[in-house]
Amino acid sequence: MAELRPTAREAVTAMHDYAGLRFYRDSILGVSFEAGTGRNRLCRFQAGQAISMLPEVFSVRSRVHEYGGGAWCLAGDQVCFVNEQDQQVWCVDLPGQGRPQQLTFAEGTRFADMLYVPVLQSVLAISECHTGVGTEASNRLVVIDLHRGSVNTLAEGADFYSSPAISPNGQQLAWVEWDHPRQPWCSTRLVLAQLNLEGEIVQRQVISDSYLEAAWAQPRFAPDGRLHAVVDRDNWWRIEVYTDTGWKALGPACPSNTEFTTAPWQFGLATYGWNAAGELLALGQCGGYSTLWRYDERGWQILRPGLEQTPTRLHSLVCQDNRMACVAEFGGCEPAILELSGSEHEDGVVPCRIVHGGSRPEFVPSLPVSLSIGEDEHEIPCFLYRPLDASPGQPLPTVIWTHGGPTATTAPVFKPAIQYWTRRGFMIVDVNYRGSTGYGRDYRMQLAGQWGCADVDDVVRVARALIQQGMADADAVFIRGNSAGGYTTLNALRHTDLFRGGASLYGVSDPARLGQLTHKFESRYLHWLIGAPDREAERYRVRSPLLNAGQIDVPVIFFQGEQDRVVLPEQTRDMAACLMARQIRVETHFFADEAHGFRRPENQAQVLEQELAFFRSIMALPAD
Repeated sequence: MAELRPTAREAVTAMHDYAGLRFYRDSILGVSFEAGTGRNRLCRFQAGQAISMLPEVFSVRSRVHEYGGGAWCLAGDQVCFVNEQDQQVWCVDLPGQGRPQQLTFAEGTRFADMLYVPVLQSVLAISECHTGVGTEASNRLVVIDLHRGSVNTLAEGADFYSSPAISPNGQQLAWVEWDHPRQPWCSTRLVLAQLNLEGEIVQRQVISDSYLEAAWAQPRFAPDGRLHAVVDRDNWWRIEVYTDTGWKALGPACPSNTEFTTAPWQFGLATYGWNAAGELLALGQCGGYSTLWRYDERGWQILRPGLEQTPTRLHSLVCQDNRMACVAEFGGCEPAILELSGSEHEDGVVPCRIVHGGSRPEFVPSLPVSLSIGEDEHEIPCFLYRPLDASPGQPLPTVIWTHGGPTATTAPVFKPAIQYWTRRGFMIVDVNYRGSTGYGRDYRMQLAGQWGCADVDDVVRVARALIQQGMADADAVFIRGNSAGGYTTLNALRHTDLFRGGASLYGVSDPARLGQLTHKFESRYLHWLIGAPDREAERYRVRSPLLNAGQIDVPVIFFQGEQDRVVLPEQTRDMAACLMARQIRVETHFFADEAHGFRRPENQAQVLEQELAFFRSIMALPAD
């Protein structure tokens, strides 16, 4: 960004991230998301450079569950990846930059969560088959032969599968599965199977506690062959080990209020592993911030990356021999790939280096400040970003941000779009309302049956508290959200007069219609969020912004993709029409080339510019 005040285009093209790291010889391989092109590039990161390993026509992205993840794996001296355009598995020889060769030709089938099995010369994957019109997709755990490209089923019958893990000797296979109407952050099963020399399952058993409603995730075998997994049996997602007498927590003194995974919206989560000494290394989240932990015979110890700026979020951990790397995000600079030393100083500081990324903006950014609004039994965590030139105690024009999901989270990390707002005098408050992840199962489950109520109550409480504390200007408080956050936004505008206006980005306005049309992964999600539609029709009616548009009396701006198959464009058109019929000021922006979630930078920039102009006009301020 060349200007001290980033333009909208600079703000959106600066956004990027990394995922799926692997070590290969003296370099690190991983996926880099390019905000400027919307591509997921498979890169080799070395000496500060990101060298693309694939021709530009390829983008590494899976669409299993629509959200994908785990879209590539290292298989000896080649890489196997899912090509976004055809959803098939392709291979390219290392060191890369050769011509990829298509491995699978499975029509109507998508792949994700890939894992290389050397003893079988095969790749394990989750497949999702879309073959029949009007029928639900079928999900399976499959094995792909690297020589013939054949796809054979290992496990089927459950509605969903994820997280295959193979033992060091190749004789045991573990995975996670679950069925409708459950979601993977509510209740799953962990399965352990025995394999023969041909890699076929000869015996299998469910080893998760059958009496326990718990969300199991990330099964992994330690170098000594013991199976580990993450489970939220005691409210927090913690790592346990499977023994002859059942599951056992790693102790003593497990880190309190810390979670070692997050809601698995995507495949390929990687938050723990082992070094050459057999020590377990894990990324934990507490209060929205990430911490690196080590577990050995002495118990749990915090490790701190030796950097000038402390990371606020860590993910995509990879451990191999005595090497360790992860993706680090910060409050005041762009994300980076960190390589950490296998040894640390006595004070727990781990020497590390930035392999790629970590650039600082050319302006001083607004750093996130953690806040908890409310009382002890009902605290609402959020992150506040103030304009740097604001006087202490000065009430500020404020925008409440409501994240999507809604079973997701927002983290205190550098977001160029937020800086775009704060550099123009607005305070941004990013809220983790009830149902958000990272604060324990109990907090997450408080959204069960309460979507459109608990989340709305929380964002209203935050706005009211900031006004009462003199931090927010009571005449200039706004709210905005995308997807599920748009639903929260529209419902909040119905139930309070605190907000001067709102912005809905492809927001849900008719949840009953959404439940009828959405994809398999979320097709029963609303049963948990609101209730079974056939039994709770009145509840759906009462919580529908579209059916209660007469309760909104402030201006609203809408942004919608014409290709959206989750929130159909007619929902947004109908919502806008209902408001306009009552002479409520409405502004709509439809993008012919966008679906659910905007990917083109010119469209993302337009959203920022139009939303800012809309709110400023409500305040009777001149355009920026």
